[in-house]
Amino acid sequence: MNRLGFRSLLLITISLLVLWTLSGIALLDKIKLSEPVNNVEEPIIRVLIRTGTESSALRKIAEPFTKSSGIKVEFVELGRDNFFTALGTQLFAGSEAFDVMFMPNTSIAQFASANAILPLDPFIENPELTDLESFNLDDFLAIYRYRNAIYALPTDISTHFLFYRSDLISRPPDTWDEFYEVAERFTSSITPGSPTRWGATMPAVVPEERSKIFASLLWSFGGDGMQEDTGQVMLDLQPSIRAGEFLAKMIQNKVIPVDLLSWDFARTRDALLSGEVAMAAPYWNASYKDILQSTSRYKDSIRIALIPGIKGEDGNIRRATFEHSWTLAINANSANPADAWKFLEFATGEVGGKIYVEAGGIPARRSILGDERYRESRPDFGLLLESLRTARNEPYVPYYNALVEIEERALAKIITLHSEPELAFRTAADELRHLYQSIQINNAKQSKHNPKNSE
Repeated sequence: MNRLGFRSLLLITISLLVLWTLSGIALLDKIKLSEPVNNVEEPIIRVLIRTGTESSALRKIAEPFTKSSGIKVEFVELGRDNFFTALGTQLFAGSEAFDVMFMPNTSIAQFASANAILPLDPFIENPELTDLESFNLDDFLAIYRYRNAIYALPTDISTHFLFYRSDLISRPPDTWDEFYEVAERFTSSITPGSPTRWGATMPAVVPEERSKIFASLLWSFGGDGMQEDTGQVMLDLQPSIRAGEFLAKMIQNKVIPVDLLSWDFARTRDALLSGEVAMAAPYWNASYKDILQSTSRYKDSIRIALIPGIKGEDGNIRRATFEHSWTLAINANSANPADAWKFLEFATGEVGGKIYVEAGGIPARRSILGDERYRESRPDFGLLLESLRTARNEPYVPYYNALVEIEERALAKIITLHSEPELAFRTAADELRHLYQSIQINNAKQSKHNPKNSE
C-alpha cells in the first residue's frame, strides 16, 4: 500500500471511530441505562449481557447466587446488533451503570489497555474473598491475561468441529485433502446423483465468523496472521498462502457454496438439517445441541469429529483448531467491585458452571466437561475437551478490530474469486505491517508524554 493509500485508510478509520462514538451516544439515549443503585440494606450488582443462549444461562445463575450471598443481581440485556457499540461507549465514558459485563475474550486487551476493566488478581489473591483451593484456577480451560494480569474469566467456551452425515460418510476425513475428496463425491454438480447439493460448507459472514472460521484452516496448514508478542506478520508466507489456495480451490470447483459470504451460523446449521450439505467444517461446536434438539429427519445421522489437519512426513496429523470464549469482567468504575467479584467467582465456579450446563451453556472448566453425568446428555463435551488440546486463540491486542478487518477483506477477495490468494494475502500483510508500525509509533509517543503508561 502506498503512503497516500495508507493515509486514506487512517482517515477512514478515524472517521469510523468518531461515527461509532457518536452513534453509541445516540444509542445510549434510547437504551436509557439507569444510574447505579447503592442500597446498604440490599446490596445490588448490575450485569450487562447480550441477548442469546449465554445470557439465558447466566440468568439461571442469579437466583442461587442471591440465595447464597444475599446480593441481588439485575441484568441489563441488549440486543446483538447494539451490544458492542453500547459496551464500548459505556466503558470508555467511565459509566457506573453496571458492575459486571459479558464480553468476548478478543475485547479484553482493548478495554484493559484503556484501564476500563479491573485486573482480577487482587480479588483472586484475597483469602477473604476467594478460596483458591475450591475455586481452582487450574481447572479453567482458558484464563485471559493482559500484561501478565488476569482481566476476565470464561463462562462459555467455543471451538470448531467437523460435522458430517454418517449415513453417507462412514469415516470422517482426517486431513483437508480427504475432506476435499469427500466433498467432491457429495457435490451434485460434480457427482450426478449425489444426495446433497454441496459436499461441504462453513460460515463466512462478518462480524464474528469469517476470520475465526478460517483460522482453523490457516493454523493447521502451518500459517498465521500476526504474532501477538513480536508483531511478526506471517500472512504472506507460503503456509498461509497454501491455506488460502485450498479455500479458493473449494470455491472454484463449487464443492462449497459460491455465495459463502452470506452463510452464517444459522444458514450452515439449516443446510445440515435440510440435507443440502454432507459436511460442515470448520463449524461451531455450539450447533450440535441445536441439531440434537431439532426435528430434522437427518438429526440422528449428523455426527461430529475433530477438525481435519495436515499429514506430516512422519505420518502424524497436525490439527490446530480455534478457541473462543465469552467472559465476565468487572467495570473499573463499578461502585461495588467486591460484590461484583463474588458474582463473577460464583458464575465461573463449579456450582455456577453446573447450573450453566443445565441451562444449555458450555462452561470452560475441565472438571465439568469431563463429568460422567453429562456423557449421555452432552456427548459433545468429550470431543470439545479433545479439540481444545490443540486449540489456539486470536491475538490479544488493543488493535484487534483493525487487524481482523484487514484479514477479512483479504478473505472476501479470495472467496469471491476477486483476487488470487497470494496477492490478497500479500496486500493484507503489507497493511498489517503498516498497522503494527503505526501502533508502535503511537505507543512510543504516549509513553514519552506519560511515562506511567510504559510501566
